Amino acid sequence: MSFKSKENFGVEHPKVTYPTGVPGGVNNGSVSFQSLLTAISNCAVPLVHQLIQQTPSLVHEKGWHGQTALHKACLMGDWSICFLLLEAGSDPNALNDFDETPLLYACKRGLASNVHLLVQRNGDLRATDKNGLGVTHHCSQTGSVFVMLYLESQGFSFKELDRNLQSPLHIVCQYGHVDAFKFLIKKQRSSIEQRDIDGNTPLHIAAREGQSYLTWLIISMSRCSILHERNKAGFTPLDLAKQRDKYGHKELIPVLEYYGKQDHSLVPKGPLGLWYSQLLIPGLTYGSLVGGVYLSGYQYQGLVILAGMLVFLWYLMGNYHRMSHISRWPNPIYAGMFGAGIFHSSLLYFVQILPYTMYNNLLTLVCLSLLCALLYFYYKVLTVDPGLVTQSIHDKETGKPMTIVDLCVPHRKIDLLCVHCNIIRSSLTKHCKLCEKCFYQMDHHCLFLLRCVAKGNHSMFVWFITFVMLCMLIFLGNIAMYCFIVYPDKSGGEMLYYMFWSDGWVLSMAVMNIGSLIWGVNLLRYQLSLVSKGYTTVFKGSESILTSNERLLNIMYFLMGYEPFAQDPLFCAQYAV
Repeated sequence: MSFKSKENFGVEHPKVTYPTGVPGGVNNGSVSFQSLLTAISNCAVPLVHQLIQQTPSLVHEKGWHGQTALHKACLMGDWSICFLLLEAGSDPNALNDFDETPLLYACKRGLASNVHLLVQRNGDLRATDKNGLGVTHHCSQTGSVFVMLYLESQGFSFKELDRNLQSPLHIVCQYGHVDAFKFLIKKQRSSIEQRDIDGNTPLHIAAREGQSYLTWLIISMSRCSILHERNKAGFTPLDLAKQRDKYGHKELIPVLEYYGKQDHSLVPKGPLGLWYSQLLIPGLTYGSLVGGVYLSGYQYQGLVILAGMLVFLWYLMGNYHRMSHISRWPNPIYAGMFGAGIFHSSLLYFVQILPYTMYNNLLTLVCLSLLCALLYFYYKVLTVDPGLVTQSIHDKETGKPMTIVDLCVPHRKIDLLCVHCNIIRSSLTKHCKLCEKCFYQMDHHCLFLLRCVAKGNHSMFVWFITFVMLCMLIFLGNIAMYCFIVYPDKSGGEMLYYMFWSDGWVLSMAVMNIGSLIWGVNLLRYQLSLVSKGYTTVFKGSESILTSNERLLNIMYFLMGYEPFAQDPLFCAQYAV
């Protein structure tokens, strides 16, 4: 592209004459230079083009703290403006008053495409500023894994130290960049034992700044002895955490105190006790309520069970998809609820319902068959590979696995890079932060199964929902038969009244199954609606142009485990690489 060419922008803008001169007393550059900086700040590409056409020397002019227009453009991050300035002769290695080059600014901004552009124009990746901070340190300030991967492809190590003996890991811990931290500790790219000029390890800095999750990641991959290491001032990580009073410090201090009292050789494994308690709380809570009222012969069963379930719902409202522990483990309480529902429904059926309905052999056979089918698909949906993606896609032109460099061109989507798995994924692949893996054609992460639903197990998931709904329906039918046998002379209202006071187990399970059935039918309807269009919950279009017959065939093919019968061309174009 020629810098002089206006055809690249499709329109010729009128020339504007700006006064020249230096503002009084402050070396911020000429008025024209200030106008250029303003245009860069506003990402006004045509105006930038016009200004540097009128006065090409502006690209060499320096302003506040010796910054050039290219410094400003690299901080703003607009690739087109950086390209224009380089075409006009801007120096990617120009130094400001702190010996920072535009390339260092581009690394700090965190856009790999801009870094690659400057490198192609002879930008020096080995440049360092007056504090000894190089490209790896600057990109660590914003935590850009994209730039980190690019620098790694250029042969850079993340164990390099600045003049304060800080590695990129120290900087990442200071600013709390989780993704960058995980990248640096993976494959031991940076050492958690490196001490800076003050004797601080990355753990000291993370604790000092109240980065509770980063602190946990460090101690979980070390031994408890690391908590007793002191910096040059004699402070341990716990001492530094106690010196401040933010939320992160308050969350962190009890954990550091607990593990600080453990054996120095102990490797923290995480809150296993809390995890299992969350998993078992729903089943144990309901079981204790039912068992308590039946063993004691209490006549107000429904009232006690209702009160207990309301307390549990209040507790459930304070739970999210991750536990409150600083480890941020996925919360299993919803999976515990689902498992408890299957267990207690089955237990009620075999203990109390079946003795009254077993004379109906066909009904009993249907119940047992559906239960077996349910358990089979439950097992399959939990064990089948959802569609794990572990390798980068291949370039259509070269046939080789794609790298970050292949994405550093304007027409490529940089977000195809998964910063967690460090792979180039297809446009139909998504990373799950709970599973910490990438999956092809992901539908959703199911909190009730504690795993993702994607291409590999999506059809099994829909079959599983179907059998769950059928089991609930037949279970409610059995309860209805039980009620007519046990309360033959009672009206509907009288039956509910007697069950509330003396048959709370049956009534409560009936109510919960009715609520679950309504929710499940809506979920199944939603899933089949998506499947009929060839969509998933994550990957879907705004509208579908498929006919009713094509959508019906899509459902049939899906349930049989085949590829869709018809693909929506608009959807395919939307997710084309």
